[in-house]
Amino acid sequence: MTFNPADNEKVREASREIFSKFCKSLLEKDMNQFIELFDDNALFEFPYAPKGFTQKLEGKAAIYEYIKDFPQRFDISQFSEPTFHFTLNPNIMVVEFGIEEAQVLTTDKPYLQKYISVIETRDHKIVHYKDYWNPLVALTALLDTASIQKLLNEQ
Repeated sequence: MTFNPADNEKVREASREIFSKFCKSLLEKDMNQFIELFDDNALFEFPYAPKGFTQKLEGKAAIYEYIKDFPQRFDISQFSEPTFHFTLNPNIMVVEFGIEEAQVLTTDKPYLQKYISVIETRDHKIVHYKDYWNPLVALTALLDTASIQKLLNEQ
């Protein structure tokens, strides 16, 4: 394999653009645009998801089934500026970002989350997305106190 810094930078720029479209589609609640960012065989993982929450989605169809009702559950109006970290493999980036303004529509509670995502792209598509987030922020926004306590007792 030949190392070409100019080619690697083109791959990195394409990956940053995919991430920008990822956030834009969530802000615009355009789940069709969102799902088109993924490869047919993409893997989406939530390593910190509590027991009983989705931990892994395999394939574009499963990812779409999971995200299709997003606009009815969340109203995101602002993401923080992302910080990109690239690995030696230009197709893999680590992105630090957060949701700065959002509301869970089913509970009327704010949803202010910080993420570290490890994203692998290939041929202008996301092939693997590992989504690290704080489960306590999600539980507090999505559930009432009794449900949170019950869930934590089951962990």
